[in-house]
Amino acid sequence: MHSGNISIIGKPNVGKSTLFNLLISRHLAGETSKPQTTRHRIDGLLHENEVEYMFVDTPGINFNIRKDFNRILNKNALSAIYESDVILHLVNYNGMNEDDNKVIENIKDIESPKILVLNKIDRDKNKNRLPKILSKLPMDIVSIYDEIIPISSKNSENIIQLKNIIKKYLPEKDGNDFQEIISTKPSEFFAAEYIREACIQFLSVEVPYGLHVEINSFNEEEKLISISATIYLKKNSHLSIVVGKNGSMLEKIGTHARINSEKLLNKKVYLKIFVKFDPRWKDSESFLNTYI
Repeated sequence: MHSGNISIIGKPNVGKSTLFNLLISRHLAGETSKPQTTRHRIDGLLHENEVEYMFVDTPGINFNIRKDFNRILNKNALSAIYESDVILHLVNYNGMNEDDNKVIENIKDIESPKILVLNKIDRDKNKNRLPKILSKLPMDIVSIYDEIIPISSKNSENIIQLKNIIKKYLPEKDGNDFQEIISTKPSEFFAAEYIREACIQFLSVEVPYGLHVEINSFNEEEKLISISATIYLKKNSHLSIVVGKNGSMLEKIGTHARINSEKLLNKKVYLKIFVKFDPRWKDSESFLNTYI
């Protein structure tokens, strides 16, 4: 059978997590319209047609703002490419910019097969535009890729074709490397990620980037999973925002996280969330190294 790791990389907000979830047919990675939703490498396994795909979603690679924050996220993302059997570089269909070129600089000398994935073609009414777009790409950029394919994560367009292309470059192996697991990440990790996803989705722009979610307890019984979690905040002034009037925002966040946890874990979930100010944010370097 064919088996291997496939890393999905790219600049922030190009749809890496949406594509990752689509490829594995599960909601493992947080999906929002805001950049840098993903902080950690998240892997997910798909067994399909005698192929074992281990897809890896990575944080958006950003060389511009929030230096400490981005430096650590970039390290998380770029470290994945050295363990990849195949690299998917996801970009917007309407062309590359300087941020995409910086990603290319980091992958061009990696020996693993590289596939350029042009996403969001659903936004373009002119379906014959691809040759013109490709003709504008410098040959030294096009030449680093083994394949180029346009897709739409939103409409699942060309996803089957993308999997078939990936399969061509995966090594053949005897046996099952991953033994039918969903992910190497524990269930507690995803419970925390669903809470953070809700915070990013429902709160104003500044707040989600100044919080961390920690699971206090995770008790699994035959039909029920009881989870206690704490949202730690960078600023004390954000407490009232996250809780909301009469607890309305915290309830909204909890409902989102509980529903997604139940879908993943296939059990009823009782979720209790606390919110606290964390003074460790005063030392941003140690906080980031601990939490990200």
